[in-house]
Amino acid sequence: MEKELRQHFSDLLYTVRHQEDRLYLYLLFEHKSYPDPWVGLQLLRYLVRIWEQHRKQHPKEGKLPAVVPLVLYHGRQKWCISDQFSSLIAQDNTELLQFIPDFRWQVYDLTVFSDKEIRGGVFGRITLLLLRHIFDPDLNSKLPKILSLLQEVGEKQDALEMLEVLLRYVVSATKTFNEDAVREVLNQSGVKEDFMQNFIDKYIEQGRNQGISQGQLVTLREAVMDILEVRFGNIASGIKKKISTCADLKRLKEVHRQAVLIGSPDELDL
Repeated sequence: MEKELRQHFSDLLYTVRHQEDRLYLYLLFEHKSYPDPWVGLQLLRYLVRIWEQHRKQHPKEGKLPAVVPLVLYHGRQKWCISDQFSSLIAQDNTELLQFIPDFRWQVYDLTVFSDKEIRGGVFGRITLLLLRHIFDPDLNSKLPKILSLLQEVGEKQDALEMLEVLLRYVVSATKTFNEDAVREVLNQSGVKEDFMQNFIDKYIEQGRNQGISQGQLVTLREAVMDILEVRFGNIASGIKKKISTCADLKRLKEVHRQAVLIGSPDELDL
């Protein structure tokens, strides 16, 4: 994946070989707890951004690469919405169909798979299992078994980075997961003490001090904006201003969590 695209789409866009051509696979991680009827519009916006970026980086190519949108869903409800963009268009007159953009996407609903059916590499299995159970009320009891898979990773630094990413997501996506819960989960999963303390020091104990540095506020503001821009593209100037001027660390942490879960930027409680 090209460097500039990686900055915008993180791990959501992959380049693979398909016969003699290059094919892009765009994977949208759906973090909402309900099926989003507007996911097609969101995908269309991302597809256009991918193609525009491709044109800038490959100006001599006369055609655009194929992009296959894949939606990975792990919400509480059954996914029951259409997988075709034309279903969002109010006008269904057949004479107008030639003027209406249309495409389909593939939906992978993790809720219909058992834990045993989720296979693949260790990082992939851990990620999919965590996404599958993130909304479970007994998440704390399932996390140790999921995180214990990290023991299969031979490279310590890779395992540590993966652990940090996973636990940061858990802390952001849940309201009740606190420091004590993190310590207990890591103890039960067999994660070594140095791994545990590294995470605790870096991601939980930050902000405990009464004096909050400007650097912490800036970092959290940037994190919120990064999530919103990856998920929704350009953000309204009014929302950007509210985020950039917020000086309440507790409020910013809540907004950071909301940014992962909301259906649109307008739902932010700022």
